[in-house]
Amino acid sequence: MGLIRSGSRGGFIALLAVALFVLLGFTTISARARLMGLVAILAVVFTAASDRYWQQIQTIFNPQQDYNLTSDEGRIKVWKRGLAYMIDSPVLGVGGQNFAVAEGTISPLARLQERGRGVRWGAAHNTFIQVGAELGVPGLLLFMGVIAAAFGSLRRVTRLAGRSGPAAGDLSRLAQALTAALIGFVTGSVFLSLAYHDILYTLLAFTLALAKIAHHADTPGGPRSGRVSI
Repeated sequence: MGLIRSGSRGGFIALLAVALFVLLGFTTISARARLMGLVAILAVVFTAASDRYWQQIQTIFNPQQDYNLTSDEGRIKVWKRGLAYMIDSPVLGVGGQNFAVAEGTISPLARLQERGRGVRWGAAHNTFIQVGAELGVPGLLLFMGVIAAAFGSLRRVTRLAGRSGPAAGDLSRLAQALTAALIGFVTGSVFLSLAYHDILYTLLAFTLALAKIAHHADTPGGPRSGRVSI
């Protein structure tokens, strides 16, 4: 709900991505339960969202009115500058949490300060460009690899439901819930700078813990029946 309150278009798209996964990919609960839960969540969102939020959302369908496509401080131009930082410093980048510093000192816009014009030391507005620009290509590959490994681990846990007892079913439901959360994070990351945000590393920690519990449950002598306490 924090993204809804902030009026983020990225949050709206992330919400749609999660809703689509819950409706089509959350196989460990019945389709009827998924549909009812989704309707309830969307009802809360539509009730809580402000008029300003919906005005911002309308720009998704009217891109010609969106400053992100036209302004030098809009997302498209910021992303292009971020890619340029990564190309100029592909190994080490500009340094952790230094994207805003790069915007104010080495970007093409920084020259405007010589004419007395202010330049915004802004964020990358894209987590992957943020990581690539700040930590270089190796950092970006590592970052993407960690997220891909988390998705793979959750997929393996989900498959336990097909060959084990009730305990594995509980683990599979938790794995799909974490998958939905990761999908929301990754989708929102396309529009927000979240490389150092606590939520990612919390989700990764939960994923690692769940994978270890699932491995224990699937080994000979592990708890193949009953409920799993986490």
